[in-house]
Amino acid sequence: RVRQGLAREAHQLLGGDLLMVGDQPWKPELAAEMQRRGLAAAQSINFVSMAQSVNGAANVAPADTAQKSLLAGVKAVSGSYPLRGKLRTAPQLNAPDAAVAGGPPPGEVWLDERLTAALSAAPGSRVKLGNAELRVGAVLTLEPDRGANFFNIAPRLMMNLDDVPATGLIQTGSRVTYQLFAAGEREAVDAYEVWARPRLARGQRIENLDNARPEIRASLDRAQRFLGLT
Repeated sequence: RVRQGLAREAHQLLGGDLLMVGDQPWKPELAAEMQRRGLAAAQSINFVSMAQSVNGAANVAPADTAQKSLLAGVKAVSGSYPLRGKLRTAPQLNAPDAAVAGGPPPGEVWLDERLTAALSAAPGSRVKLGNAELRVGAVLTLEPDRGANFFNIAPRLMMNLDDVPATGLIQTGSRVTYQLFAAGEREAVDAYEVWARPRLARGQRIENLDNARPEIRASLDRAQRFLGLT
């Protein structure tokens, strides 16, 4: 039971029981097959872009009204994200945080503490991302599946997947990572993985606990060795 509990905790670091990663949009049939098999599904898009504060925003001190900009690691998520684990947000910097059921609603972004401070963009203010101007809804304090990669070194800006087209930021040649998450009964997830692997295109891969990011695999291995000694 403890070993199974460790595996459930590790799935939070993936954001689901199965994570599919690619450098091109997913074929609709892959998500449709998840639903057909009774699996929960979620999507995210990761890229980097300049985020800029907007003059005259509400809840911003007069000394901070000058426009500021910073390179942000943008993560656009569907409404069902994350499938495992919880996001946590706070109403302002240095305030107590709480778990939330899903990502930002359309028209709203969440900034992590570093980006909130750098842009002087308190919740209630607005930031510009590409061609879109979006309201800051909360301070993002915890993202369970955040790892150390190119898109996650920069401070995080999380937005709704439906707002991405309005930004105009994803063009031909843009460096973008597309993620597709699945969660459900283990047998159904394993069967879906067997079905999906031969249908992956170039630049697409499947991650699970056996081949996950090194930090996830190392943490799980250490915990299991400790359990064995105990």
